[in-house]
Amino acid sequence: MQENTREMLNLLYRPLDNKVRELIVMLTKIHGGYKVTSGFFNGHYHKNDAGLYQEDKYPIPVISIMGLCDIEIDFDGISVTTKLSKDQILPLDWSLFGTVPFEVYGVENYLNDYGNNQNIHTIKDNALSSTEKEFFISFFFPISTSGDEMLSFFRLLQRNHFYY
Repeated sequence: MQENTREMLNLLYRPLDNKVRELIVMLTKIHGGYKVTSGFFNGHYHKNDAGLYQEDKYPIPVISIMGLCDIEIDFDGISVTTKLSKDQILPLDWSLFGTVPFEVYGVENYLNDYGNNQNIHTIKDNALSSTEKEFFISFFFPISTSGDEMLSFFRLLQRNHFYY
């Protein structure tokens, strides 16, 4: 491997690694702490400019808060993926999440979209007509989101019965 390739990779991954360290320290030092694991994983999907899912081959850091969510730290932001059962998703008040962008998609078929923050009114109808028993919800944050802001969000997830 050429030295400039290694330097470029270190430059790209350093902010991600710093965010992982910040979040893990915060999550494990709070009263009661969260049980967390972390590692680097590839094979994540994102929507491309055409709105189609595309798989990424490169690894990104993922922090798992056991029983609550996965935190994926990518070059363009942070996503928090969690789940709700069909019974829990139907009465959920989506306004709790303010302006935080999110997407709802299937657990059995993760390429099926059931709605997002742009069309909240369709989520309930789509979930009702689905054979899915539970749904993934991914929330999206800028990479600059502070650890304290993330902690407040995790507590909001707990209060509203999200799980993973």
